[in-house]
Amino acid sequence: MTTSIAVTALRKRHIWLETLPDTVSIPALEARQRPAAVKSIEDATLDDIAFAMLGAEAEFNAVGDRLHALRKLYNLARQAGALGSDRAVDVIYEGGR
Repeated sequence: MTTSIAVTALRKRHIWLETLPDTVSIPALEARQRPAAVKSIEDATLDDIAFAMLGAEAEFNAVGDRLHALRKLYNLARQAGALGSDRAVDVIYEGGR
């Protein structure tokens, strides 16, 4: 799929659009029996973009949740006295070094 002249121009004109995707993934809507779809950014309606943002936000939140859990595990292990080569879960589970 080639990027349209319009999208290329928008990316050049507006720095915050440099990372605008070529396509958007629109999640399925079970209540309306609409399957998931992928559309080119040129063909996406405002509703398509809104639904794509909901999907992207869910992915973003999942990544944030994993990062938070990893950070918490790391901090708990360090507080329990773990060193760099120690296995974090073992040190926390055993109650410290």
